[in-house]
Amino acid sequence: MVLWGVAAAVLTTVAALGVFLVAPEDADQGVIQRIFYFHVAIAITAMVAFAVGCVAGLRYLWRRDPRQDEVSAAAIGIGVVFSVLVIITGSIWAKASWGTWWVWNDPRLVTFLIVMLIYLAYFVLRSSAEADRRMRFSAIYAVAAFASVPLSFYSVRVAESFVHPVVFTQSGANMPGSMLIWFVVSLAAMLAVFVTLLKLELLQRRADRALQTLKLRLDAG
Repeated sequence: MVLWGVAAAVLTTVAALGVFLVAPEDADQGVIQRIFYFHVAIAITAMVAFAVGCVAGLRYLWRRDPRQDEVSAAAIGIGVVFSVLVIITGSIWAKASWGTWWVWNDPRLVTFLIVMLIYLAYFVLRSSAEADRRMRFSAIYAVAAFASVPLSFYSVRVAESFVHPVVFTQSGANMPGSMLIWFVVSLAAMLAVFVTLLKLELLQRRADRALQTLKLRLDAG
């Protein structure tokens, strides 16, 4: 976990310096376009987090391993936090580009909001059941909810929005090499942050469980 934390800190620092000091500035949008590097990287990382939650949910349904339930819940929780950051950075970008914080007729903004609300409902479901039922229902929901993620991914292709460019096409990256380098660094930084937070969350959950077990044994003794 320490190595991942160091990697996340180094990559985030390098990404910030590169994005604001080295990457070329967009001729039309100016400095606000630099938010693209983090906004899109955070959005992709949120989707990766939800994918991890889905896979862990499937593994729980297969093996009934409570550790997979912990991975799924932790990954989805971090994914929701990243989704909030996507909404915030997207609103800032929209304000600078469109003059308003939110545009309801933009499919990209609305579909990502829907995805976030779907995953927020995961925790409502999780708190409404106990023990094995909670883990089973949560796993099923994590798998079903992931169906909303591709909708958000493809919405940018139907939005036809200047603010939401298609980053990757069938022919490759839809940006100059000077931008692609720093986008990749930013994406690597956000993924490293996600892995670090996931490992930290799992460590905390397992430490809490160990303490509860120890407490029960002491009370029984």
